[in-house]
Amino acid sequence: MFTKLFGVAAFIAVISAQADNQKQSVEIITERTLVNPDGYDFVYKTSDGVSRQEEGSLITVGDQQGIAVKGSYSYTAPDGQQYQVTFTADDKGYKPQIHVAPSQ
Repeated sequence: MFTKLFGVAAFIAVISAQADNQKQSVEIITERTLVNPDGYDFVYKTSDGVSRQEEGSLITVGDQQGIAVKGSYSYTAPDGQQYQVTFTADDKGYKPQIHVAPSQ
């Protein structure tokens, strides 16, 4: 019984180590960031297919200041589907739109 339990634990450790190695091998392919007094914008893409673009700007609502954000990101989920999300976030809340890209 102990031998089987030890074998299962060793197997899980090996799988976890492989998963960690795969996560560590993701690299940033492109990246650009701009920050200024009125807001910011950035874009990046990684070697595993993740991309994100976002811009934020100062807004005033009544006597309060805040940041309005709009952007998008995409990734391949574990189910193999490519998801694309566009969003805005402002004084009216967070509003995402999710699109699943057709399979190739």
